[in-house]
Amino acid sequence: MAIKFAFSTVAVPELTLDQVAAQAKELGYEGVELRTLGPGGGGLASDPSLSEPHKVADVFREAGVEPICLSTSVSLHHKKTGDAHRAFFEAQRYLEIAAEMNCPAVRVFGYEVGPGENHRAVIHRIADRAAQLADKAGELGVQLLFENAGSLVGSKEWWWLLDMVNHPMLGMVWNVANSVAANPTDAGGWVSVSTLNSRIRIAKVKDTNVGQGTGYVQLGDGDVGIPTFMKRLLGIGFDGYVTVEWDRLWLDTLAPPEEFLPEAVNRLRGWVAQIDEESAKGVESREKAEAKLHKEREKALAKASGADAPAKVSS
Repeated sequence: MAIKFAFSTVAVPELTLDQVAAQAKELGYEGVELRTLGPGGGGLASDPSLSEPHKVADVFREAGVEPICLSTSVSLHHKKTGDAHRAFFEAQRYLEIAAEMNCPAVRVFGYEVGPGENHRAVIHRIADRAAQLADKAGELGVQLLFENAGSLVGSKEWWWLLDMVNHPMLGMVWNVANSVAANPTDAGGWVSVSTLNSRIRIAKVKDTNVGQGTGYVQLGDGDVGIPTFMKRLLGIGFDGYVTVEWDRLWLDTLAPPEEFLPEAVNRLRGWVAQIDEESAKGVESREKAEAKLHKEREKALAKASGADAPAKVSS
């Protein structure tokens, strides 16, 4: 399997599901991350909550495009019992909906460490709830994926949480821009990719000029280090989806999707092709070096054998 590309529907809030699927196909994206705002789906014409799950599945199957993740607003950090129960049952219902949609994953958050709360205690609380939901995810064949955001953006804390639960249906939608905003040393995924490794199930990319507010720019033009991030992903054998995020649902002043999305996927494919080419050249150079070394060893062995042979006795 090779890396495949998707975009999040936050880039195209005005398009219906049919239009989203058609545009993905036209622009060369293999998948779509479906954002849902819950029942009513206000402001998002493609919100899956506006349609029956089987109809959503039909739309994407007919278009030949995969719905890769049902991305919710649910967060499992809540301290209050009532809020926690609501979030838990919402997440459980979204897992069921995703299964009906033939969508392989549901995205949730950990999100917030409240004022005065102990960071470690919140992570334990989230992990306990995730463990119960992961069993339900396993029954349904749908992955439960956290996205790093809010108070919990670093790879080490997420590695710790996922290691505590240690369930195959639990993983990450890794938003490298969020990580870099909190820790610039993670530009290019230098820290997070090696830390999380196979726990990254979907990689999310957007680029910003760090420290300049909502300075979103085309992939590769900012400080996030997207080309290096792609190289790091390929280096660990990542073969999942990379999702392009362009937050027009929240920021309607951003460039229209027909300007941003085609260039974004072209750049991503170009970087992958370049990395593959460099890798192939590296393999070829290594093979040549090994062949040369093998010949030199054979010569040395032949020379040594000749030196060790008994001298001829003259008559």
